[in-house]
Amino acid sequence: MPISLIVALIATVLVSAVAGVVVHLRYRRPLHALLAGIESGYGELPGAPGAAPVVARLANKVQALRDSNYRLHQQTIKDPLTGLGNRRLLEQRLEIALPMSRRWMHAVSALMIDVDHFKDYNDLYGHQAGDDCLRVIANVLRDTFRRDTDIVVRLGGEEFLVVLLDAGEDDATRLAEAMRGMLQAAGLPHQGSLVADVVTVSIGVSTTAPGEPVSVEDMIATADAALYECKAHGRNCVISRRVALAAHAHPQPLSSAPAQL
Repeated sequence: MPISLIVALIATVLVSAVAGVVVHLRYRRPLHALLAGIESGYGELPGAPGAAPVVARLANKVQALRDSNYRLHQQTIKDPLTGLGNRRLLEQRLEIALPMSRRWMHAVSALMIDVDHFKDYNDLYGHQAGDDCLRVIANVLRDTFRRDTDIVVRLGGEEFLVVLLDAGEDDATRLAEAMRGMLQAAGLPHQGSLVADVVTVSIGVSTTAPGEPVSVEDMIATADAALYECKAHGRNCVISRRVALAAHAHPQPLSSAPAQL
């Protein structure tokens, strides 16, 4: 066989091998990494140094689409005014968290929070001031309920809900009182209130027995009933009820600030 033919064959083999390596490094491996990142659904899509421009552009497009979907999802579970969660976030979190709490025999508490005489606040200071007031309250809630497992949502208007996993009645009422006191200490003026000369809240607390299979609706209904008790006792206070004993409970205010009429 002529030497020139042998050289040509060797060159062809070498070119094919080099081409295979290039295809693997610039296309096949980056594409496999991209697909693995898409299928995992978590974190940034992996970058591959030296990937072909078309693969890099595809990875950037997919990452941009994922980021856009994440932002859209956040918009569906966040309250746009306060940045707290909304009812949809509440449902999503509790769908997983409540069965786990029952399995581990943990008590669960719910806090229904209502701003005292908020309509009068809006009428006196205007709706923009009312929005600012709700943001301040949201920040106080964040400062009070800091655990990763704490679920803090705005239900709408001037109503907020906090669900505390692995928190009994004593802990829940202590935190509720701390939040009430922190907001009153913030000193937002409220000359239209019949309770105090600053913005205050009333908080109804409901607590389940450890491991008790109580529905979210029952917890919220019990906390809401305790909230109405707060209003009957002059507002700006915290009242607690046990969910299982709600039909027989006769709660008294756990704490309150003197009303300034």
